Amino acid sequence: MQAVILAGGLGTRLRPLTYVVPKPMLPVAGTPLLEHTLNYLKEYGLQEAIICVAYLKKQIIDYFENGDFGIEVKFAEADSPLGTGGQLKTAEGFVKGTFLAMNGDIVTSMNLKNLIEFHQRNSGIGSIALKEYTVEIPYGFIEVDPKGSIASFKEKPSITYKANAGVYIFEKRLFDYIPAERVVSLEREVFPQLIESGEKLYGYLEEAFWADVGDLAGYERTNAEITNRTIATKKK
Repeated sequence: MQAVILAGGLGTRLRPLTYVVPKPMLPVAGTPLLEHTLNYLKEYGLQEAIICVAYLKKQIIDYFENGDFGIEVKFAEADSPLGTGGQLKTAEGFVKGTFLAMNGDIVTSMNLKNLIEFHQRNSGIGSIALKEYTVEIPYGFIEVDPKGSIASFKEKPSITYKANAGVYIFEKRLFDYIPAERVVSLEREVFPQLIESGEKLYGYLEEAFWADVGDLAGYERTNAEITNRTIATKKK
């Protein structure tokens, strides 16, 4: 199975770091984030990765074009960022069948073999990896009836919901739902359209390590976590 990695965004939430370095090339435990992703894919036997690039793409291409990472690397290029859907669309010409896709700003220990088998059992157009995410509301939560009478009061409750983990298995016909050569969001445009069209999307939930490197706090937290894990592994 081929893998498509979305690595073309501006990384605005990571500025000033991403003014000169694209987000996928930021070091995590001394190694570019994107290299961690390729190693992760390789562990599960994937042999080909298509990296969708745009912003500061030459840095990504130069690094991975000239190295041996144990997995074949190809590049789907755009002149400017196109959003998650538009960026994915640029890989259409490389994709041969059912494929894995993932955001280029996450680190996870999720079992890809289990996700692939889950998708094969359900036969939908796509399977979305999920993670449970808990948010604590910083204020008292009040429910009011139509007459203004308070029905319940909960002080700073926590809400747990299932969130998109940014790892997917898709059938190639997904590309039919993505317009070419414009900014498109998978999350805001394509997924809702799939559901409205009667296509089947499935959610795969697994308890696993997952980290988002999308902002400065997430980057610092992930860098520390992976560095500690690397040190612990070397000590064994």
